[in-house]
Amino acid sequence: MENTSLKTQLGTNIARLRSEANVSQTSFALMVGVSRKYLIESGKANPTVDMLERIAGGLDTTVGRLFDGL
Repeated sequence: MENTSLKTQLGTNIARLRSEANVSQTSFALMVGVSRKYLIESGKANPTVDMLERIAGGLDTTVGRLFDGL
């Protein structure tokens, strides 16, 4: 992941955590109140702190854990 952007790495972490929770992208997007296209997993979105808190809450984890290994 060395040459990968921070947003892409963050998206990868979110996708992994969501997958570990056995939740589909569509279901997770509904849970956190965003469109599936905005889910950040693509690495193209620029999430706010509020959005990261909602994502972390939906994954029953901390915002810090979203950034593990970055």
